[in-house]
Amino acid sequence: PLTAVGRGDLEMAGGKGANLGELLRAGLPVPPGFVVTTAAYDHFVAHYQLDATIAQTLHDQPGNGAAIRAAFETAALPPDLARAIQDAYRRLGEGPVAVRSSATAEDLPGAAFAGQQDTYLNIIGPEALLDAVRRCFASLWTDRAIAYRERQRIDQRSVKLAAVVQRLVPARLAGVMFTANPVTGARDELVIDATPGLGESLVSGQVTPDHLVLRQRRWRGWRVAERGAGRGGVVVRPLAGGGTEEVPLDASDTARPHLTDREARRLARLGAAIQRHFGVPQDIEWAWASGGPAIVQARPMTALPEPVRQASGLARLATSIIGEIFPVRPYPLDATAWDPAVIGEGLGFVQLISGTPVVPFDELFVVDDGIVVRFRGRPPIRPGPRILLAPFRLLAASRRHDPTHWRDDPGLARARAQVGVIEARDLGRASPRELLATAREALALLRPLVAEPRLRYLPRGVLGIARLLALLTLARRRKRLGTLISGVETMTAETNRALEALAARIQADPELTTIFAAHDAADLQSALAERPAGQVWLTELRAFLDRYGHRETTLGLMSLPTWKDDPAAVLGILKGLAAAPPRRGAARPEWEVARDDVLAHSLLRLPPLRSAFRSSLASARLLTQVREDTHFYLTLPMPVLRRAFLEFGRRLVAAGAVDIPDDVFHLTLADLDRAAASWPPPPALAADLRRLVARRQARRAALNATPLIDLRLVKPADGGTGAFLTGTPGSPGVAEGPARIIRDSSEWGRLRPGDVLVAPYTNPSWTPLFQRAIAVVVDTGAAGSHAAIVAREYGLPAVMGTVDGTRRLVDGERIRVDGTRGLVYRLGAPPAVPGRPDVAS
Repeated sequence: PLTAVGRGDLEMAGGKGANLGELLRAGLPVPPGFVVTTAAYDHFVAHYQLDATIAQTLHDQPGNGAAIRAAFETAALPPDLARAIQDAYRRLGEGPVAVRSSATAEDLPGAAFAGQQDTYLNIIGPEALLDAVRRCFASLWTDRAIAYRERQRIDQRSVKLAAVVQRLVPARLAGVMFTANPVTGARDELVIDATPGLGESLVSGQVTPDHLVLRQRRWRGWRVAERGAGRGGVVVRPLAGGGTEEVPLDASDTARPHLTDREARRLARLGAAIQRHFGVPQDIEWAWASGGPAIVQARPMTALPEPVRQASGLARLATSIIGEIFPVRPYPLDATAWDPAVIGEGLGFVQLISGTPVVPFDELFVVDDGIVVRFRGRPPIRPGPRILLAPFRLLAASRRHDPTHWRDDPGLARARAQVGVIEARDLGRASPRELLATAREALALLRPLVAEPRLRYLPRGVLGIARLLALLTLARRRKRLGTLISGVETMTAETNRALEALAARIQADPELTTIFAAHDAADLQSALAERPAGQVWLTELRAFLDRYGHRETTLGLMSLPTWKDDPAAVLGILKGLAAAPPRRGAARPEWEVARDDVLAHSLLRLPPLRSAFRSSLASARLLTQVREDTHFYLTLPMPVLRRAFLEFGRRLVAAGAVDIPDDVFHLTLADLDRAAASWPPPPALAADLRRLVARRQARRAALNATPLIDLRLVKPADGGTGAFLTGTPGSPGVAEGPARIIRDSSEWGRLRPGDVLVAPYTNPSWTPLFQRAIAVVVDTGAAGSHAAIVAREYGLPAVMGTVDGTRRLVDGERIRVDGTRGLVYRLGAPPAVPGRPDVAS
């Protein structure tokens, strides 16, 4: 009987049975029942000698349990086991029961196994019960359960299954309850989903349930803070003779709330009691009959995010910056080769200001077995008393170097030339050790390309922008700062003009126009190569890529292709530019208009202040140029670095250590050093590398739903504006148009003139899209982001750091973007998207 088991009986009763027995013994409302234990499962397997079938199938067809299930389903339960189950059923009072699988590896803190084994409802009669128990045993070997255990690294042969048999609750309502908010991680919130009938329609996703969020008030208990009405589907009801039927919910079923506030509060108190008993947040399944609620399952919540904490200003800034650099989880090779160099050299100037070293990459992130799990939320510097000396350090550094002609810096010129030398090497002839030496040589160039120019030329710009801000504050023109430092001549602006020139060539040639209109970006290169005009134009494209093709897809991932590696991304931009009318520049740059407006202020008519304003403005504008251009040069070694590692990956394929060259990115730099040291890798090392790749692929896939960076730390509150999305003002102005959600470079060609660009992140390589957009909305970033800077240059309203704009907005719906206040409004109901629920509700 369930009353005889508790939380210590996992190996005998499985996770579900052990937890239900524990709750029943604690006096909580659990329907009576009994457990067909794992000893019964062992007896069944031994009786038919199924161990051999299990072992052979797992060896010959890993991941495919069809042969095991077939063997289970053709075998009747042994007579002594069948009699014991029937006797327990009679003692329970017979009648309708639910039969639930209860494996020894389920309902665990790190592995819920939700839905991996089977449940059978409204089972009536001894024979139907025996059949349901046997089918539960067989469900231990569904393909999905085998795959889940493999992903969780659980030994397949060690898992056993019990079956819980409980009196069926004749439920008016059923549902699930989470005693902490599974989305936000808030521990003072409890979430309830409720639907009519049995709960099977909800857990199988066949119904959109009523959704309630309850919040705990100090001393006053629970209150319903949010309520969303269900939107139909099917309801599962028991049939008189056994089994269930699916009945569509009609309009009257969805027009009213199924669970009252009073009932919700009663459930919440019950959920809180269960959490207190187990000591951790719980995922609970419940059913409500005439006598009140009954608990039919309770297990620890898995993958529960940490609750949002109030971040300091420095932590918010750090999260915003790191979120831009790492919008996607890096691969192990990124995290051990490229990313430490990007952080160390890219943020070296921060070290000058703070007087303390930059925090290493593996201290900024939680890294486990080479997998980057999450950002710790800490600033990349640890400010101490030395930061008080920052103005003096900046002043001393600013006197050593004049940034006016910084682009002619000899060290920068030598480093750029050296990148060309490395790129000209025939890596196909290099040994594995030489490939790694080439990669390290490319990484070492980040210092003269980025760190040293920033250390030499940024100090005067920082002091200039500080003086400029002080003068604007005195003149009450502080809001002009963004416009005054926009429109600077940068390599990004030069790149975009070169793209416009390529697009103009397409527009001027009817044959090219026809080719671009008739083909998708992925097919354009081959289509162009078939026509003489296309061949000439491709020569121009290759010249463009030679100069600008190192632009990155994502700064934090060297493993992803650059423009040079994947010209389809550039062709997608050009396809859109060629279809749009040429962009008209303003008669006079906006920054000059803003400068003259500020100079007209009576305070700045005084010669000393006027002179200080002009010199400060010049220095501040150089700060923007140095920052943007060194970002451009930072990615200069990326293509050859990626090429060297992929060549190493091809050697590993030939050695039998990996399946495809791209698998190399699942290895760390230390793994590659180990392989190169004894080339070709001996069989034991090759097998170890193969296991590492498989394990890290699985771990990375398991983290797909876990954000790398908790952007809720930087999300501002609504503030009572009534906006659909809130973010940080990035570029002033208001614009209305259809939202076009562009998630990565493969979708760049979808953006049309007049669309609002809605993106998870942007970097300078995205800015050509700004020529078609009328506004920009980004999940990450802040006013100092590259996207915000370029949006101001193009005069586009921009809202940064919305956190979930790409998830909540629907592609094509009309929105209003208020870049001045950082707000996004919906204009009417979103368009219907087949198969997608209305996420707004």
